Amino acid sequence: MKYVIVACGGGIATSTLIADKVRNLLTEANIEHTVRQCTLSELTYEVSKADLIVTSMKVETDFGVPSVLGASFLTGLGEEETKQKIIEILSK
Repeated sequence: MKYVIVACGGGIATSTLIADKVRNLLTEANIEHTVRQCTLSELTYEVSKADLIVTSMKVETDFGVPSVLGASFLTGLGEEETKQKIIEILSK
């Protein structure tokens, strides 16, 4: 089971949109998963369980876990590349 954290500034609206797309992607790829939404400030407390962090904005902090910028799920620009990167990371 892969544990994915989706984080945005407020932890509600933007992360919900991204989290839904990540869930659909992982379901289609037959990757067992749990997706947790949180705020960027909560990442420090959640990261120990994570296999991947997907954020709505660029984060400079290195949490020691692979991370992907998920803004493409909101804009549509580069979305396929983001999906491929997520699958690649979680397929290891």
